Amino acid sequence: MPVQHFTLAKFRNGTTCEAKNEAIRTAYLLAVAALSIPGVTALKVGPPVSQKGARGYEFALTVEFEDIQAFRDYIPHPHHRLVAQYINNFSEGTPLSYQIDTSREARL
Repeated sequence: MPVQHFTLAKFRNGTTCEAKNEAIRTAYLLAVAALSIPGVTALKVGPPVSQKGARGYEFALTVEFEDIQAFRDYIPHPHHRLVAQYINNFSEGTPLSYQIDTSREARL
């Protein structure tokens, strides 16, 4: 079962546009190291294309995994812990973390 992991975060009030863009660039540079973790197949970081419907979230990270075990192995990995700590440092509140089964057979 392939797994897609999403992290959405809101920047703290008063964060300038320049600081937000720098945080997104830095998060990407930190996150790219996760591609070396076995089972990680893709990674993307960025802001929303439009604020409409974004509900205040201005940062997203998605990571694709071969299977649920690869996701489980990723969570305690030092690369993930570094990125998670960085995101938590600029986030207003707790970032949203969500995983989905992307197989054709996925069901509730």
